[in-house]
Amino acid sequence: MDGSGPATISLAQRTSEGVAQILRSEIFTGKLPAGASLPERLIAERLQVSRTPVREALIILQSEGLVEVVPNRGASVRRITNEDVAEIYTLRGLLESHAARLASERATIEQLEAMEDAQTRLRRMHTRGSAADQAMADLAFHTAVSDAAGSPFLATLVGQVLAFTVSFRANYTSPAERSQTALVEHDAIVAAIADRDGELAERLMRDHVASSCAFALAQFDTTG
Repeated sequence: MDGSGPATISLAQRTSEGVAQILRSEIFTGKLPAGASLPERLIAERLQVSRTPVREALIILQSEGLVEVVPNRGASVRRITNEDVAEIYTLRGLLESHAARLASERATIEQLEAMEDAQTRLRRMHTRGSAADQAMADLAFHTAVSDAAGSPFLATLVGQVLAFTVSFRANYTSPAERSQTALVEHDAIVAAIADRDGELAERLMRDHVASSCAFALAQFDTTG
Protein backbone atom coordinates (compact mmCIF):
# COMPACT_ATOMS: atom_id res chain seq x y z
CA MET A 1 0.00 0.00 0.00
CA ASP A 2 1.25 3.53 -0.68
CA GLY A 3 2.69 5.73 2.00
CA SER A 4 -0.20 8.16 2.35
CA GLY A 5 -0.51 9.82 5.72
CA PRO A 6 -3.47 9.61 8.10
CA ALA A 7 -6.82 10.64 6.65
CA THR A 8 -9.51 12.61 8.44
CA ILE A 9 -12.87 11.04 7.73
CA SER A 10 -16.38 11.79 8.89
CA LEU A 11 -18.39 9.72 11.34
CA ALA A 12 -20.54 8.42 8.47
CA GLN A 13 -17.42 7.13 6.71
CA ARG A 14 -16.41 5.02 9.71
CA THR A 15 -18.86 2.31 8.65
CA SER A 16 -17.85 -0.62 6.46
CA GLU A 17 -19.56 0.97 3.44
CA GLY A 18 -17.86 4.30 4.20
CA VAL A 19 -14.44 2.64 4.31
CA ALA A 20 -15.30 0.67 1.14
CA GLN A 21 -16.19 3.92 -0.60
CA ILE A 22 -12.83 5.46 0.29
CA LEU A 23 -10.86 2.41 -0.85
CA ARG A 24 -12.99 2.07 -3.99
CA SER A 25 -12.23 5.67 -4.90
CA GLU A 26 -8.51 5.12 -4.33
CA ILE A 27 -8.61 2.06 -6.60
CA PHE A 28 -10.55 3.95 -9.29
CA THR A 29 -8.10 6.85 -9.30
CA GLY A 30 -5.04 4.62 -9.31
CA LYS A 31 -3.88 5.69 -5.85
CA LEU A 32 -4.12 1.99 -5.01
CA PRO A 33 -2.80 0.27 -8.16
CA ALA A 34 -3.33 -3.34 -9.21
CA GLY A 35 -1.44 -5.69 -6.92
CA ALA A 36 -1.22 -3.19 -4.06
CA SER A 37 -1.34 -4.84 -0.64
CA LEU A 38 -4.32 -3.94 1.59
CA PRO A 39 -3.28 -4.80 5.18
CA GLU A 40 -6.19 -4.33 7.58
CA ARG A 41 -4.09 -2.88 10.38
CA LEU A 42 -2.42 -0.21 8.26
CA ILE A 43 -5.69 0.81 6.60
CA ALA A 44 -7.39 1.04 10.00
CA GLU A 45 -4.57 3.24 11.30
CA ARG A 46 -4.58 5.46 8.22
CA LEU A 47 -8.34 5.97 8.31
CA GLN A 48 -8.45 6.05 12.10
CA VAL A 49 -11.09 3.34 12.39
CA SER A 50 -11.22 -0.09 14.00
CA ARG A 51 -10.26 -3.16 11.98
CA THR A 52 -13.84 -4.47 11.85
CA PRO A 53 -15.19 -1.97 9.26
CA VAL A 54 -11.97 -2.40 7.26
CA ARG A 55 -12.39 -6.18 7.19
CA GLU A 56 -16.04 -5.81 6.15
CA ALA A 57 -15.13 -3.21 3.51
CA LEU A 58 -12.61 -5.58 1.95
CA ILE A 59 -15.32 -8.25 1.73
CA ILE A 60 -17.58 -5.75 -0.06
CA LEU A 61 -14.82 -4.87 -2.53
CA GLN A 62 -14.04 -8.54 -3.03
CA SER A 63 -17.67 -9.13 -4.04
CA GLU A 64 -17.31 -6.31 -6.60
CA GLY A 65 -14.23 -7.94 -8.13
CA LEU A 66 -11.92 -5.12 -7.08
CA VAL A 67 -10.07 -6.91 -4.29
CA GLU A 68 -8.58 -10.37 -4.04
CA VAL A 69 -8.33 -12.07 -0.64
CA VAL A 70 -5.91 -14.99 -0.36
CA PRO A 71 -5.88 -17.09 2.83
CA ASN A 72 -2.75 -16.50 4.92
CA ARG A 73 -1.64 -13.74 2.56
CA GLY A 74 -4.29 -11.08 3.05
CA ALA A 75 -5.99 -8.74 0.62
CA SER A 76 -4.68 -6.90 -2.42
CA VAL A 77 -6.07 -4.89 -5.31
CA ARG A 78 -7.01 -7.43 -7.95
CA ARG A 79 -4.95 -7.63 -11.13
CA ILE A 80 -7.21 -7.61 -14.19
CA THR A 81 -6.56 -10.06 -17.02
CA ASN A 82 -7.46 -9.86 -20.71
CA GLU A 83 -10.12 -12.53 -20.11
CA ASP A 84 -11.57 -10.49 -17.24
CA VAL A 85 -11.95 -7.45 -19.50
CA ALA A 86 -13.71 -9.43 -22.24
CA GLU A 87 -16.06 -11.14 -19.79
CA ILE A 88 -17.00 -8.00 -17.89
CA TYR A 89 -17.84 -6.12 -21.10
CA THR A 90 -19.98 -9.04 -22.24
CA LEU A 91 -21.92 -8.77 -18.99
CA ARG A 92 -22.14 -5.02 -19.36
CA GLY A 93 -23.59 -5.40 -22.83
CA LEU A 94 -26.33 -7.68 -21.55
CA LEU A 95 -27.18 -5.71 -18.42
CA GLU A 96 -26.82 -2.17 -19.74
CA SER A 97 -28.74 -2.74 -22.96
CA HIS A 98 -31.62 -4.04 -20.83
CA ALA A 99 -31.27 -1.01 -18.54
CA ALA A 100 -31.43 1.33 -21.54
CA ARG A 101 -34.64 -0.30 -22.75
CA LEU A 102 -36.23 0.01 -19.30
CA ALA A 103 -35.01 3.61 -19.01
CA SER A 104 -36.82 4.46 -22.25
CA GLU A 105 -40.04 3.35 -20.53
CA ARG A 106 -39.45 4.77 -17.06
CA ALA A 107 -37.00 7.68 -17.12
CA THR A 108 -38.24 10.88 -15.51
CA ILE A 109 -37.36 14.38 -16.68
CA GLU A 110 -34.92 14.65 -13.77
CA GLN A 111 -33.22 11.39 -14.76
CA LEU A 112 -32.88 12.51 -18.37
CA GLU A 113 -31.31 15.71 -17.07
CA ALA A 114 -28.88 13.62 -15.01
CA MET A 115 -27.76 11.89 -18.22
CA GLU A 116 -27.29 15.26 -19.89
CA ASP A 117 -25.33 16.55 -16.90
CA ALA A 118 -23.07 13.51 -17.10
CA GLN A 119 -22.53 14.22 -20.79
CA THR A 120 -21.57 17.81 -19.98
CA ARG A 121 -19.02 16.53 -17.47
CA LEU A 122 -17.65 14.10 -20.06
CA ARG A 123 -17.23 16.91 -22.57
CA ARG A 124 -15.17 18.86 -20.01
CA MET A 125 -12.96 15.80 -19.49
CA HIS A 126 -12.78 15.19 -23.24
CA THR A 127 -9.47 16.96 -23.84
CA ARG A 128 -8.02 17.85 -20.45
CA GLY A 129 -9.18 15.25 -17.95
CA SER A 130 -6.89 12.62 -16.48
CA ALA A 131 -7.56 8.93 -17.06
CA ALA A 132 -9.27 8.73 -13.67
CA ASP A 133 -11.34 11.86 -14.42
CA GLN A 134 -12.51 10.39 -17.72
CA ALA A 135 -13.31 7.04 -16.13
CA MET A 136 -15.37 8.61 -13.35
CA ALA A 137 -17.23 10.88 -15.80
CA ASP A 138 -18.07 7.88 -17.99
CA LEU A 139 -19.19 6.00 -14.88
CA ALA A 140 -21.57 8.86 -14.03
CA PHE A 141 -23.27 8.57 -17.42
CA HIS A 142 -23.73 4.82 -17.33
CA THR A 143 -24.91 4.99 -13.71
CA ALA A 144 -27.49 7.62 -14.69
CA VAL A 145 -28.89 5.31 -17.36
CA SER A 146 -29.07 2.30 -15.03
CA ASP A 147 -30.70 4.41 -12.31
CA ALA A 148 -33.35 5.52 -14.80
CA ALA A 149 -34.26 1.87 -15.43
CA GLY A 150 -36.14 1.96 -12.13
CA SER A 151 -34.87 -1.40 -10.90
CA PRO A 152 -32.72 -1.34 -7.75
CA PHE A 153 -31.64 -4.92 -8.34
CA LEU A 154 -30.51 -4.19 -11.90
CA ALA A 155 -28.78 -0.99 -10.75
CA THR A 156 -26.82 -3.01 -8.18
CA LEU A 157 -25.68 -5.52 -10.79
CA VAL A 158 -24.73 -2.79 -13.25
CA GLY A 159 -22.87 -0.96 -10.50
CA GLN A 160 -20.79 -4.04 -9.79
CA VAL A 161 -19.69 -4.57 -13.38
CA LEU A 162 -19.08 -0.85 -13.87
CA ALA A 163 -16.88 -0.77 -10.76
CA PHE A 164 -14.70 -3.47 -12.26
CA THR A 165 -14.39 -1.60 -15.55
CA VAL A 166 -13.58 1.74 -13.98
CA SER A 167 -10.70 0.27 -11.98
CA PHE A 168 -9.11 -0.73 -15.31
CA ARG A 169 -10.18 2.38 -17.27
CA ALA A 170 -8.39 4.61 -14.77
CA ASN A 171 -5.09 3.25 -16.13
CA TYR A 172 -5.28 4.87 -19.55
CA THR A 173 -6.46 8.15 -21.07
CA SER A 174 -8.83 7.94 -24.02
CA PRO A 175 -7.51 9.81 -27.08
CA ALA A 176 -9.62 12.66 -28.43
CA GLU A 177 -10.98 10.58 -31.31
CA ARG A 178 -12.23 7.79 -29.02
CA SER A 179 -13.68 10.26 -26.52
CA GLN A 180 -15.57 12.04 -29.29
CA THR A 181 -16.94 8.73 -30.58
CA ALA A 182 -18.14 7.81 -27.10
CA LEU A 183 -19.83 11.20 -26.69
CA VAL A 184 -21.68 10.78 -29.99
CA GLU A 185 -22.77 7.27 -28.99
CA HIS A 186 -23.95 8.53 -25.60
CA ASP A 187 -25.92 11.35 -27.22
CA ALA A 188 -27.71 8.85 -29.47
CA ILE A 189 -28.57 6.66 -26.47
CA VAL A 190 -30.00 9.61 -24.53
CA ALA A 191 -32.02 10.70 -27.56
CA ALA A 192 -33.49 7.21 -27.97
CA ILE A 193 -34.40 7.06 -24.29
CA ALA A 194 -35.97 10.52 -24.44
CA ASP A 195 -37.96 9.45 -27.52
CA ARG A 196 -39.16 6.36 -25.59
CA ASP A 197 -37.72 4.11 -28.30
CA GLY A 198 -36.76 1.09 -26.22
CA GLU A 199 -35.64 -1.12 -29.10
CA LEU A 200 -33.28 1.56 -30.43
CA ALA A 201 -31.95 2.47 -26.98
CA GLU A 202 -31.21 -1.19 -26.28
CA ARG A 203 -29.37 -1.69 -29.57
CA LEU A 204 -27.39 1.54 -29.29
CA MET A 205 -26.23 0.71 -25.77
CA ARG A 206 -25.23 -2.80 -26.81
CA ASP A 207 -23.24 -1.41 -29.76
CA HIS A 208 -21.64 1.25 -27.56
CA VAL A 209 -20.47 -1.27 -24.97
CA ALA A 210 -19.12 -3.50 -27.76
CA SER A 211 -17.07 -0.65 -29.23
CA SER A 212 -15.84 0.27 -25.73
CA CYS A 213 -14.81 -3.35 -25.23
CA ALA A 214 -12.77 -3.40 -28.45
CA PHE A 215 -10.96 -0.23 -27.39
CA ALA A 216 -10.37 -1.49 -23.84
CA LEU A 217 -8.90 -4.77 -25.09
CA ALA A 218 -6.57 -2.86 -27.40
CA GLN A 219 -5.41 -0.78 -24.44
CA PHE A 220 -4.96 -3.91 -22.34
CA ASP A 221 -2.48 -5.24 -24.91
CA THR A 222 -0.26 -2.22 -24.23
CA THR A 223 -0.91 -1.62 -20.51
CA GLY A 224 -1.83 -5.04 -19.17
